[in-house]
Amino acid sequence: RQGMDGFGIPVAVSAPLLISLGFTPIHAVLITSIGHSWAVTFGSMASSFQILIAVTGLPGEVLAPFSLLLLGVACYVCGLIVAYLSDGWAGLKRNFSAILILATVMAVAQYVVATYIVYNLAATLAGVMGLLTSIAITGWQSRKNHAANGHVGKDLVSAFSSYIILVVMALIINLIPPIKTFLSQVHITLNFPEVQTSLGWLVPAGSGRILKPFSHPGSIILYASVASYFLFKHFNLLPKGSLKSVFQRLASAAEKSSAGIITMVTLSVVMTDSGMNQLLAVGLSQSFGAFFYPLAAPLIAALGAFITGSNSNANVLFAVLQMNTAQLLNISVPLILAAQTAGGALGSVISPAKVIVGCSTVGLSGEEGRVMPKILLYGLIPIMTVGLLAFLLQWLAL
Repeated sequence: RQGMDGFGIPVAVSAPLLISLGFTPIHAVLITSIGHSWAVTFGSMASSFQILIAVTGLPGEVLAPFSLLLLGVACYVCGLIVAYLSDGWAGLKRNFSAILILATVMAVAQYVVATYIVYNLAATLAGVMGLLTSIAITGWQSRKNHAANGHVGKDLVSAFSSYIILVVMALIINLIPPIKTFLSQVHITLNFPEVQTSLGWLVPAGSGRILKPFSHPGSIILYASVASYFLFKHFNLLPKGSLKSVFQRLASAAEKSSAGIITMVTLSVVMTDSGMNQLLAVGLSQSFGAFFYPLAAPLIAALGAFITGSNSNANVLFAVLQMNTAQLLNISVPLILAAQTAGGALGSVISPAKVIVGCSTVGLSGEEGRVMPKILLYGLIPIMTVGLLAFLLQWLAL
C-alpha cells in the first residue's frame, strides 16, 4: 500500500487485517507502522524523493544510491522488529532466516528499480517482490485451502487490478521514449526576480522547477484511477454511490495533506530565501562538528517528520539545511541527504498524526497515549541504525 498511497493508508488498511488474525490492536498498529517505514521515501510514487530532488537541486542519480543503501539496511531492522513484536524472541528466532531473505529481496528490488528503471515504482515493485517471496516461503496454505471454489483467485485479481494498471501505465509513460516525449511537451516554469533581505542576504534571479503536468506522477495516478473506474464499472464491481464517496474522501484527505504541504513549503522557502537555513547550518556545524554530524542527521530529519507527520514535509523543511551543513563541514552531501530522507521516512511513521490514523482503524481512538511510548521505543531503533551506518560510511569512506 505504501508504494501507491502513503499518508497513513498502509496502517489504516493493514492493521485491521492483523486484528482479524488474532493480534492485539496495539501490536497491529506497531507492526504495520514499523513494517512499512523503509518504503516511505520511494512510496507514494516516490513523492518524498521527488521533493528532495526539487528542494536541493541535485539530480536523483546523485541522491539515490546512498538513500537506497540506508533504506535497504533499515528494511532488515524493521523486519526483525516486526518478527519480535509478533511473537517475542521466539518469533524472532523462528523467523530470522525468512526475514533475512525477504529483506534482501525487497532491499535489492528497491535499489535496482530506483537505479535502473524508475523511482516512482521502486517501493511498489519491491513490495510485490516481497509478497511473492513470502508466498514462496510459506507455500501460501490459505490459497491451497480455498483454490477449489475459484472465488478467491477472482477476488484477488480484482483487488490488485488497479495496482496492475498503475504499474503498467507508469512503466509505459516513463520507459517508452515517444510516449514520454509526447506527454512532456507541455511544461510550466516561473521566473523569479532577484531579492535581497534587509540584512543583506541575496537570492539571485532564476527560474523555478519545471513542472510537466501530463507526465507527472500525480497525473499517472489520475490516469490509472480513471481506467480502474471504467474497468470496475464494466464488471459491476462498484456499489451504487461509490463515486460520490470516493470524491468526498478524496476532498477530505486532500484538504488536510494540502494544508500541511503548503504550510511547510512556504516555511521552507522563507527559511531558505531569508538565509535562515544557512544560519542554522552554521550553528549545527559548530555544535556537532564534522565527526558526529552523520549520527545526528537522521535524528534531525526524524524530528521534522515527527512534527509534520510527513517525510515529504521533513524534506521540504530540513533538506536544504542538511545540505548546507554538510557543505560547511566538508562531508559527503549525498550521504547526509540520504540520512535526511531515510530518517524522515522512518520518523514519519512514529508521528502522532500517523498514530492517530492507525488507532482510529482498530478501535483505539482516544487511547493513542498507550501506543505512542511503544512506537517511539521501537521506531527509534531503525533511525539510530541509519545514523550509525551513515557515520561509518562517512568515516570509512565506503
